Amino acid sequence: MSDQPIRDLPFSMATLVFGAASIPLSFAVHLVSLAFVIAVLALALGLWGRRKGERRPTLYSLSSMKRSQLGLRMGAIGLLCAVVMWVLWATNVLL
Repeated sequence: MSDQPIRDLPFSMATLVFGAASIPLSFAVHLVSLAFVIAVLALALGLWGRRKGERRPTLYSLSSMKRSQLGLRMGAIGLLCAVVMWVLWATNVLL
């Protein structure tokens, strides 16, 4: 057993918050670009956290790993929603 305490994965909560915020923001007219940026940030932080967690899985808590995974998934959904809504608003389908 390691002598280091189990700690939270870095940016796991930020990944979850950014991922969760990107979904509703993508449906607002003037906030689609913000939702896109936040979703990309959630994906970047989530992938970085996944890479860091895979290197030393016993160092980080399971709840923070799940939190980061959920934020990564929500960021991907938010990115998809933002791109779809961006295209719909740009082509004046939702006028």
